Amino acid sequence: MRYAIYFAPRENSALWMAGCRWLGRDAINDAELEQPAVPDMEATIVRKLTVAPRRYGFHATLKAPFRLISVASPGVLLDAVADFANRHKAFYLPELKVGQFGSFLALQISEPCQNLQTLAAACVSEFDRFRAAESVSDQARRAKGLDERQRAHLENWGYPYVMDQWHFHMTLTNPLHDPQVSILEGFLNDWFAPVLAEPVWVQDLCVYIEPAPGSNFIIAGRFPLNG
Repeated sequence: MRYAIYFAPRENSALWMAGCRWLGRDAINDAELEQPAVPDMEATIVRKLTVAPRRYGFHATLKAPFRLISVASPGVLLDAVADFANRHKAFYLPELKVGQFGSFLALQISEPCQNLQTLAAACVSEFDRFRAAESVSDQARRAKGLDERQRAHLENWGYPYVMDQWHFHMTLTNPLHDPQVSILEGFLNDWFAPVLAEPVWVQDLCVYIEPAPGSNFIIAGRFPLNG
């Protein structure tokens, strides 16, 4: 079983419902959802191009998935997240927009946000005491293709894209190729435009769990930030 600490909009928000509909799954109850029809693209192709983000659920990563150390229980982790959330203030995100993030499409912030960077860095450092260390061979495998800074983060925190390497994003697709990018980017901008007209409030931390290797991530707990 793996655990992750994510940002996710509240379940009654328009953004949450739009994100889950697009991915084709609700991470609260693990229910499959009918995805919207994309012009000029078959439904089976859309399904294939969203396999990876669908399994993880609609979210933005704060603390990447990790296995729990043997001396800690899930309840202790959840209590720690609740206490941490109570010590941090809620805040609004900058405007979100759909765009390319590496080889895939994601919702991203339109300008830097220090509140986000601070929260993400604190999650990484605060909850690392719960993370079981990887084997040397697994860490070496994951280090391939990383630069020196990313390898250092992988060694220290179990994940390369943290601290100065972290960028807020809510993944919407698998890696894409042209013309998939242009078709889906245009559609997704239209799909999310109505729900992004209102400010997005970061008011919770969510703990997602992967009950077994390769299974869908589901929400195990939602913990409100202070204020």
